[in-house]
Amino acid sequence: MRLVEILRWPVVALVITGMLHLAAEAALPDLRNAFGPSSLAPLLLVYGLWVGFRGIRIGASFPEAALAGVLLGLLPLALDIVGFGILLGRGTSAGLVAGAFGLLMITFGALAGAGFELSGRRAGA
Repeated sequence: MRLVEILRWPVVALVITGMLHLAAEAALPDLRNAFGPSSLAPLLLVYGLWVGFRGIRIGASFPEAALAGVLLGLLPLALDIVGFGILLGRGTSAGLVAGAFGLLMITFGALAGAGFELSGRRAGA
């Protein structure tokens, strides 16, 4: 599997994004209202698109690209449960719901990105 090659830079970028988000909300708690599902979904979908598209581009199969999306989606799940749920005191239940949302958005993006890249290929290519 090519998971390390697919995930290396999306993981780095998503960890930095998540840490900036956590630090921003720790410093300015009112940002919580600005960082809702409608503002985070497009960003998370882009991360998923990146992984799905990149996976197919380097020769991974559709299931491998989808698996890479699921694995990347574990990062917001962990960040929401531990960072926002426990460290910022919002509760693990709220963190679980937000994290599941993040995991799903990235997974949906990976499926779309992989499908998009595969749909542009010619038979036998």
